[in-house]
Amino acid sequence: MQLLNFMTGIDFGAQGNFSEFSPSGFSALPDTNSTWTEGPTAEILFRVPPLRNNVRFAVEVFPFLGDGALTQQQCWVFFNGLFTHFDTVRMSSELVFTISRDLFNPRVNRLSFVLPDAVSPSDLGLTDDLRRLGLAFTRLTAGSPAA
Repeated sequence: MQLLNFMTGIDFGAQGNFSEFSPSGFSALPDTNSTWTEGPTAEILFRVPPLRNNVRFAVEVFPFLGDGALTQQQCWVFFNGLFTHFDTVRMSSELVFTISRDLFNPRVNRLSFVLPDAVSPSDLGLTDDLRRLGLAFTRLTAGSPAA
């Protein structure tokens, strides 16, 4: 299991390191700077170094709005199965939340994103793309809440 480096974070672009974090629910073919979710859930797995403090996560995303057919994408965030954060994403945004150090497992940690508004461009009559798009992820950073 990949160690989450707090200095470099996760880059979801084509040349990034995101594939090292056992992603599921994401597109197998990332764009130059991002990777789309492909369904109602997406997650990554990682380990962390020994912690002295809580950890602040910041995830840069932008929503699939289907050329104006949708006004938003809802995103529910879970950490190791526990509800952590909710956000309504209407434009390029940063999802920011803090996880208590007591909730981290020493072996594997799972960060999950639930996207109930994910929809395919085909369902909206835009293209023949059948992927259920929700959010495009560009970057994840983690570190001390004071940073």
